[in-house]
Amino acid sequence: MNAIKISNTGEHLAADATGHAAILLLDLGLMFAVGALPDPMPHAEAEKATSELNNAGFDDWRLPTVQELVSIVDYSRKSPSCDTDLFPDAKADWYWTGTDSAWSSFYAWSSFYAWFVHFHDGSVHLSHRGLTAFVRAVRRVAPASQ
Repeated sequence: MNAIKISNTGEHLAADATGHAAILLLDLGLMFAVGALPDPMPHAEAEKATSELNNAGFDDWRLPTVQELVSIVDYSRKSPSCDTDLFPDAKADWYWTGTDSAWSSFYAWSSFYAWFVHFHDGSVHLSHRGLTAFVRAVRRVAPASQ
């Protein structure tokens, strides 16, 4: 993964730097926040918190899609299933996505559900939006490379 650590002011940091505020994933055209939202929260609060987040000099953060969040899963690791050098705040726990359940347009009850990723093992599940999970905010910085 071609990653650059980003300071709290948006500057690029050395690969061995610690205390970074974000990770820029050049191959994906995404930037993920690090340490910005440390507490688990219900889905509606997660959406609000990411939309109001000002981190690493940027204010256009949001919840990641399920595909974006799974892109940082490292299936060769477990508990947490991601690179802890890049994401030192990672918990082996549930993280919300902004992806609605596929049934939202068919069943009224499904609007109460969204997908989340379990960073214990990288599995993806559907959860009730009222439950709490951690948040890994993301922003698009460029089109993903082909």
